[in-house]
Amino acid sequence: MSQTNNTNCAYTYTVKRGDSFYLIARRLGVPLRDLMNANAGISPTQLMVGDVLCVPNCSCSNTTPDQEPENGGNNNENDNNNGSTGGDTGNNGTTATCPAERQAVVQEGQSVADLQITYDKSYRTLEAANPDVDLQNLKAGQTLCIPEINIACSLPSSVVLGENESLASVAVRYNLPVAALLRANPCLAPDDFMQGVTVKLPQ
Repeated sequence: MSQTNNTNCAYTYTVKRGDSFYLIARRLGVPLRDLMNANAGISPTQLMVGDVLCVPNCSCSNTTPDQEPENGGNNNENDNNNGSTGGDTGNNGTTATCPAERQAVVQEGQSVADLQITYDKSYRTLEAANPDVDLQNLKAGQTLCIPEINIACSLPSSVVLGENESLASVAVRYNLPVAALLRANPCLAPDDFMQGVTVKLPQ
């Protein structure tokens, strides 16, 4: 049985039969990425009944890299100067312009969501820094550039889901509560979030 020692929890949640990080995040109305990040020591594939999870404060999702306005952000004050630099550093096979300390080698089974959680980076930031990399189909051994600062950008009104994308992956990509995504798309059931479907993003 795993227990959290995180002192920044708003409260704790004990895992029940049939639970998953996705279902818990949806039920509690917290961003999936924040919930996983607050419980980094617990593997999503090894979640067990009786595990005690840290549920972060809701305030942690009030400002996210993808939702930050041009003039705001705790980590993006100098994005107008630094954001473009992050976008020009590194790509698939040509990371010479990316400092060695900002490079990361993709591990077996690692996805772009895993990298976002590990390095606290928005999808747009990783996409801009690695323009020749298919982030949805990462392969072990690939070297990616991880910019120091997230690129500020406004949240689009909608997105068209790509291959292998789902409700959970959209929630992680934009750091949104699963429940908020479902409310913004009242005609879509959770299983309807699949390739080719246009999904509205809550503003």
